[in-house]
Amino acid sequence: MADKISFKIEGLDALIKRLGKLSPEIAKEVAMEVNASALAIQSKARKDVVVDNGILRNSIQLKEVNKGDKIIYTVGSALKYAPYVEFGTGGTVNVPAGYEDFAIQFKGKGIRKINLKPRPYLIPAFESEIPILRKNIQNVIKNVKS
Repeated sequence: MADKISFKIEGLDALIKRLGKLSPEIAKEVAMEVNASALAIQSKARKDVVVDNGILRNSIQLKEVNKGDKIIYTVGSALKYAPYVEFGTGGTVNVPAGYEDFAIQFKGKGIRKINLKPRPYLIPAFESEIPILRKNIQNVIKNVKS
């Protein structure tokens, strides 16, 4: 599924590791906040995606994967054209700063000359949710310490 669009929140593993030293209660609360944010990202992306016949909207899924003591949430679409809706094609490609390494995996071979303008839906959903997640984690820490 190389065509899947998904993101990782850098530094969250280290934060959770530090929180794990404080108490299992905090780690559980933080895990619930991360889950809530993953659901919010999925919901926002579905709401904001351009709809023709609804296939892309319906393909935006949230997956939870347990890897040992980690839980990884992936929000994205497995449709081959999903990244091209997000970033555009041809001369109209627009990759937000910081997403270059991620977007390069979807670069076409230049065979077709189709210029579809970008219609981002997943990156804006992700970007809008990160400050909310950070604030919610801070609240969890503050409330548990109080």
